[in-house]
Amino acid sequence: MTNSKEIEFYLLAVFTSQKFGGNQLAVFIDLEDEVSTENMLSIARELHFPEITFVKENHHNEKFDVRIFTPEYEVPFAGHPLLGTAFVISKYLLPSPKESIVLNLKHSNIRIDLTSMNDIDKSDFIMEQTEPEFITTYRSQEIADGLDIDVKVLDLQQPIEEISTGLPYIIIPVRSLESINQVQLDSRKVIEFLTQKKKYKTNSITGLTTSLFFVTEETFEKSNSFNTRMFCIENGDLIEDAATGSANGCFLAYLLKNKSSEISAIVEQGFQMGRKSYIQLEGKLKNNIYSIKIGGQVVDLSRGKWQL
Repeated sequence: MTNSKEIEFYLLAVFTSQKFGGNQLAVFIDLEDEVSTENMLSIARELHFPEITFVKENHHNEKFDVRIFTPEYEVPFAGHPLLGTAFVISKYLLPSPKESIVLNLKHSNIRIDLTSMNDIDKSDFIMEQTEPEFITTYRSQEIADGLDIDVKVLDLQQPIEEISTGLPYIIIPVRSLESINQVQLDSRKVIEFLTQKKKYKTNSITGLTTSLFFVTEETFEKSNSFNTRMFCIENGDLIEDAATGSANGCFLAYLLKNKSSEISAIVEQGFQMGRKSYIQLEGKLKNNIYSIKIGGQVVDLSRGKWQL
């Protein structure tokens, strides 16, 4: 006899207005807290999306407890999963959409603002990330040698810096679109480099693996400000991500620190993967306080029941 318990889930594409663009996400509604940590991770491995989320508790339609899983482990914070989760809550869980909702995470409480409550499918979802932590800087040759890439690919005029707003990324400026298109990494070399720098999950302070975020000011589409690519290690393999809200938050902090105290930009990501994504950056640096806002649209793809 089969177990009759099931929970509702939604499939979405985040940071896009088109189906099959952006980054994939599944949002599970588990307000009865039926799914254990072990089973949440098993579901993440089964779906093999970059991340999935579980809405675990609704606090008077104001705040929602959310847990986030990659196929490798639970993460304390993420970007596109929160925007997609806010979309599902706004469209399906609330009696009527609100201007903003708060998601309670392991790392922090994150507020998500909506630009349109009348049409959720056309609304931008905007998250304000926490104050950035500037962890360390790297020399260009150190990165080139460590990742086994040609130093000529790197923009030697710009600093290389590891930053976190909840998840750590090394921001690596690249000279041109041609250069960023040619970036090829070997997972063994990346793991070796990260381990050597104590940035791998086995020896990092946080138990998280630092990821790599390559950026260039040359773009495929003229209306965009930057082209970016994000690479991470997951279960020993090198994975490229189509749209990374957390990495773009770190990049925005990088720009505010190194380029200008006020930034408004559109980042294109996922273009090299055939999943065009558009991430809006709005930031200010005033009195040493960072305002880091990352936004984009969400596309509703499908919904169903998951048998437990």
